[in-house]
Amino acid sequence: MKKVFYILTIMALSVLCVAAVTACTDPEALPAAIYIDIDSFDEAGFIAEMAREKDILLAENGESEYSINIAKYGSEIAADVEFLRDTLREITAAEAAFEIVSETESGKKYIHIGTGGTEGVENDGYRLSFDADGSIYIDALNADGLANGIYCFLEDKLGCMFVRHDFSYIPSLPVVYLDATAVTDNPDFQWRRIYQYEVTHNSDWAKRLKSNGTGEIVEVGDGTNSGNRYWGTWCHSVYTYVDPDIYFESHPEYFALIDGERRYEYEGTPTALCLTNPEIYPIIENRMRELMAEHPEALYWDISINDSYYVCECASCTASYEKYSSHMGAMLNIVNRLAAAFPDKYISTLAYFYNNIVPVGIECADNVNIVIAPIGTSQLYPAATGLNAASAECKRMVEEWSSVAKNIIIWDYVINFDHLLLPYPNYSVQKTNLEFYKENNVFGVFHQGSREHTNEQSDIRSYILSKQLWDIDADIEKLLAKYIAVTYGEAAGHVAEYLNIMHESVTRANDLDLYDQPAWHYFDYLSPSNLARYDKLTESAIEAVAADPQRTDFIKELRLNVLYARMTQGGFNIRDKAEAFEEFIPLVKELGVERPYEIAPPYMDEFINETYPEYLSLQKLWVSLITIGAVILPFGIVAGILAIKKFCGGLSRRASAV
Repeated sequence: MKKVFYILTIMALSVLCVAAVTACTDPEALPAAIYIDIDSFDEAGFIAEMAREKDILLAENGESEYSINIAKYGSEIAADVEFLRDTLREITAAEAAFEIVSETESGKKYIHIGTGGTEGVENDGYRLSFDADGSIYIDALNADGLANGIYCFLEDKLGCMFVRHDFSYIPSLPVVYLDATAVTDNPDFQWRRIYQYEVTHNSDWAKRLKSNGTGEIVEVGDGTNSGNRYWGTWCHSVYTYVDPDIYFESHPEYFALIDGERRYEYEGTPTALCLTNPEIYPIIENRMRELMAEHPEALYWDISINDSYYVCECASCTASYEKYSSHMGAMLNIVNRLAAAFPDKYISTLAYFYNNIVPVGIECADNVNIVIAPIGTSQLYPAATGLNAASAECKRMVEEWSSVAKNIIIWDYVINFDHLLLPYPNYSVQKTNLEFYKENNVFGVFHQGSREHTNEQSDIRSYILSKQLWDIDADIEKLLAKYIAVTYGEAAGHVAEYLNIMHESVTRANDLDLYDQPAWHYFDYLSPSNLARYDKLTESAIEAVAADPQRTDFIKELRLNVLYARMTQGGFNIRDKAEAFEEFIPLVKELGVERPYEIAPPYMDEFINETYPEYLSLQKLWVSLITIGAVILPFGIVAGILAIKKFCGGLSRRASAV
């Protein structure tokens, strides 16, 4: 019996050791974990510095001599200028100052919008400059740049922070002096989109985040461009040009041959076009020309594969795949022809699924854009390292496509699509990734968060990503310190500790995947001990701001994430899961969260009423079986030992008899 006990103990410890080793990664291969020191934001020190005498006195003791002169782009940025006026009045308490005028008078002081020089300004960047008489100039090449200049002036010079879709930090400054050093500030990425519900559905916040790729959803043909500004068609668009409802019945040969039959749909998903059919190209070009005439304002036009793996298996397409060592060859030939037909537009296509391999012997025309969509990307290992399979694949795609294409956009996935509410500490990797992208012809980034509102840290993540898209050298730890201090007030210390524990603990994970499961992190950031700490920290945070309803709601969003983690944690802590679920139900309804996962069912009502109770019941069943097994196993072992002993004893007696 002792030997059996020892063997079972060694086996159990071995399993635990293997699991622990598997759950560890190489810390040297990772960027340093985010560490947030909220004391690094010194509000009192900032107020004192603003009051220190410098070149320009903007306001003092509720008074200012300045008006705002808007002589250019009046209607296009009227709302932005009004926001500037109102915010300056709130900052300085100079309620009668900062009047908006279109004509100037000698001897008066002005903030001039769009009337100075633009030397060194590119794209939607801006220039902030000053005259000896105290005049302030915000200038740009276009209305977008002027708006960016206004919001950067408020943030970078006056300490504002547009932290959430429903909250901005506006400091109160009794005295405001400005240093008259000119600044020219251009974005590191020309096209920037934070695809997150809170940004997409709050155009004012999108503008203040300088998410210039966010726009109104525009109908293009029978589909939409999903609110991607400057785009006609956006993605998965081949049927926009060759519509199966129009062409399939009369020309099935335009569509994929699969299992010996032409199909435009297979197993519930759309297939591909037969792109080597010579009749296809004229149809695509003519349809694109029609759509461009309807939307001349659109600069980018996409033609790319549907969201499925089903390719055409005809002899001609198969020969193309072999010739170019890639399925992308046939598509890129069409894209290059379209680029020649429309030289004043960018023709774009997705490097995604089976089309992610660069075709041999083809380069992209100068006005071709490649949207790289590394759906298997790591959120722990930076792409530039290539030190695990996921990061290596992203590295390969970016480097190989940058060798043949002058224009690249990264479709960057930044959340856990299987668990939208689960804590997801991926802030450390983004800065390193963006530096790598910038080095490889990437001019635009599409950060895909959640289509649904109030997913895990949606506002924080949107803000931090937007700041990095404008300036990849932004100090994320200092930004987060100020963000947390001004957003969470008395609860800031608890929130900072919560985030710090997560980001330090995840460095012991094997990886951080876009479809992570909570049980995979049982030995790192979602360990039972960490969950207990998160639970206590968010409880304490709510208590700390109990007198502030707005901040209490902000903390509840973080609390919801912790509850979801407890509900879905690895192991069989049924009591803790059930207790978390009871608190989760009213909170998720209060916050209006609609889905626990991306797109696919269940909706939250079904999750609460059916899916999760079924999960709990199954967990209870497993616990019962394990308990019964634990009770029966010793008896079974004893019975087995006795049987073996009896059998061996019988053999011994027979041997003696012989």
